[in-house]
Amino acid sequence: MQNVCYRCGRPIEAQLAFCSSCGAPQIRVSTATAPASESPEPSTGDPPIHPEVPPPAGLAPGIGIAWGDFFRIAAPLAVLTGMLTVAFAPLGLFVALPAVLFWTISSYRRRRPIPLRTGQGAAMGALMALLSFAVFLFFSLAAIYFKTTQYRDFVLSRIHEIAARNPDLQTQQMLQWFTTPDGLIVFTAIGLGMILMAFLIIGMGSGALAVALRKPRNQS
Repeated sequence: MQNVCYRCGRPIEAQLAFCSSCGAPQIRVSTATAPASESPEPSTGDPPIHPEVPPPAGLAPGIGIAWGDFFRIAAPLAVLTGMLTVAFAPLGLFVALPAVLFWTISSYRRRRPIPLRTGQGAAMGALMALLSFAVFLFFSLAAIYFKTTQYRDFVLSRIHEIAARNPDLQTQQMLQWFTTPDGLIVFTAIGLGMILMAFLIIGMGSGALAVALRKPRNQS
């Protein structure tokens, strides 16, 4: 194999280090072929897919109550319950409120067929009880205002009956104070407070029971 001298251009043998004509050194540079680098796999640009892990049983978020829908159903019936309690106390409180509340929750569940918890039923019963008591309070205060004398005579007679059964001197003095104008106001406020507690207890218990009786067996 022959090469060509870079200076004079004469052909020379490939193994000679100098040109036989001009004596120019023949420089040979050997280049090592770099190994081909592995080309990276083309990226699709999609993020890595992680399998979704379902939440543990019993930790699924609960479904809230649509209070607006429930209020539209409960408000007219609360007026009826409050009026029945004024007219037929205590029958209206112990019978009308639970019955109307059962019907109200059933109507709500027909509009929104979603599972409810007993705590949510108790909350719905509490709202129904407060609405019913508000109507009861309005009509009761109106009756007291327009029939103050009859109401005062009724309360005084009840106080005297209680005093007759309690010979204790301190009890007698306290009951005697209730016969004063200020005492009548306090006595009325205490009585209304106790009625409010009765409304709430009956309403919350009836609401929780209404949901529990309609709860599917596989619902926790």
